[in-house]
Amino acid sequence: MSINNNGIDVLQDQKWQSISWKKLQVGDIVKVKQDGFFPADLLFLASTNADGVCYIETANLDGETNLKIRKALEKTWDYVTPEKASEFKGEIQCEQPNNSLYTFTGNLITQKQTLPLSPNQILLRGCSLRNTEYIVGVVIFTGHETKVMMNTMNVPSKRSTLERKLDKLILTLFATLFMMCFIGAIGSAIFVNKKYFYLHLDSSEEGSAQFNPRNRFLVFILTMFTLITLYSTIIPISLYVSIEMIKFIQSTQFINKDLSMYHAETNTPALARTSNLNEELGQVEYIFSDKTGTLTRNLMEFFKCSIGGEVYGNGVTEIERGLAERNGMKIEENISSKAVQERGFNFDDDRLLRGAWRNEPNPDVCKEFFRCLAICHTVLPEGDESPEKIRYQAASPDEAALVIAAKNFGFFFYRFDVQTS
Repeated sequence: MSINNNGIDVLQDQKWQSISWKKLQVGDIVKVKQDGFFPADLLFLASTNADGVCYIETANLDGETNLKIRKALEKTWDYVTPEKASEFKGEIQCEQPNNSLYTFTGNLITQKQTLPLSPNQILLRGCSLRNTEYIVGVVIFTGHETKVMMNTMNVPSKRSTLERKLDKLILTLFATLFMMCFIGAIGSAIFVNKKYFYLHLDSSEEGSAQFNPRNRFLVFILTMFTLITLYSTIIPISLYVSIEMIKFIQSTQFINKDLSMYHAETNTPALARTSNLNEELGQVEYIFSDKTGTLTRNLMEFFKCSIGGEVYGNGVTEIERGLAERNGMKIEENISSKAVQERGFNFDDDRLLRGAWRNEPNPDVCKEFFRCLAICHTVLPEGDESPEKIRYQAASPDEAALVIAAKNFGFFFYRFDVQTS
């Protein structure tokens, strides 16, 4: 509810008026500012960037923090100001609402032209705008018809297999206890009768209400509670406490103090945030992973390069180092004094570092190679325009590694300018 009450600028009477998300309707023209979230699925019309592009972060959809590029149709680049945006007239023909985050089929009919639409012009709800002052878009889907809402599902149970089996066992014991007490109470109500004189079951005596044959229902109820009290020991309530204590001790002693799970680079020991972790880990036999970084480091490093047929770069990769450690071998690395230590840059070769490439037989080829690394990309610089403090935002770590390499070779990319004639 708090999210749907957030404000968003909507075009009304050639002015931007702030309304809440929940009041948006299909066809509204909205403006989303930098670092803001898209309130609905939008058709990207224009942005403050001259080439009609914007940069979005889709961490809320797929967990990836790398920036994605979206580009508007060239016919709609001019609809940036409220005066221009109010002139926009068109018809959007698109698919029915669905939960596919990476596909979109539709057409934009404007100025007697039919322009095809692709996912490159769609801004999904939940994404945020980065490195762009603001964008202008048209609402296509709202509310529960947005793709992110159609992908929502019930939260799965995180109870462990042992706990689920233990719950079933306890329920079975409760059912058994109830049946035993129920049968015993019925038998007691039938058994109580005056003819069994040798029991001296006289209703006139004090405390004989439980054995009064004239009120068999009361006998049944009181005997039921009595038998539950007597037979309650078959329910192992202490079993829960014992299991939780064992799991807590195992997680704190065996996982948190495991030296094999200690990360020396960041001085971070293992930390078990749930006591169910140890029993679930015991069921893991295989781990399948892709290259997106879900279970991997997702770190790319500039290690070697080939310029004019000559291979440059020395050292040992992490794969070679890990393989050597597995085989019990030690690899000695001779790092030169000119080597640069930086995240994303693992290059060591005296022939290129510190401007030494100028002394190579082909300096012009080296210069063109480094220039291509510095300018042929979609990386965005952030922060101070200095080599030490600048940060690069890239759609993939590969591009960031190449730009960082160009910076260390003396070709510093610090600003992104777009000039139009």
